[in-house]
Amino acid sequence: MGLPNGRRYADYDGPVSVRDQVIGMVRALTRPRPRRRLHPDDTGEGYVLNREMGWWTVRPVTGSGSRRWISKPKYATHSIPGNDREAALTWMGTLLGLY
Repeated sequence: MGLPNGRRYADYDGPVSVRDQVIGMVRALTRPRPRRRLHPDDTGEGYVLNREMGWWTVRPVTGSGSRRWISKPKYATHSIPGNDREAALTWMGTLLGLY
């Protein structure tokens, strides 16, 4: 069950219907999600920067807040332009106390 007109998620640039959101939520909750580890010493904790629906968002890597479309992000901003990833990374680092 995909998006309307057989488009893939990366090609779709429009509103997402409630039906598609519910289907996505059911799939996300019923399918096991593999734990991502890049290194044996990696704990899996941390945050990731994403661009979602015109917002820059900061979400935890694991846990309930890591699910897109289902849970609210930890932090979000609409004031940084979408093409300025460096400014978004600086914003994220400032929020997390890295800078």
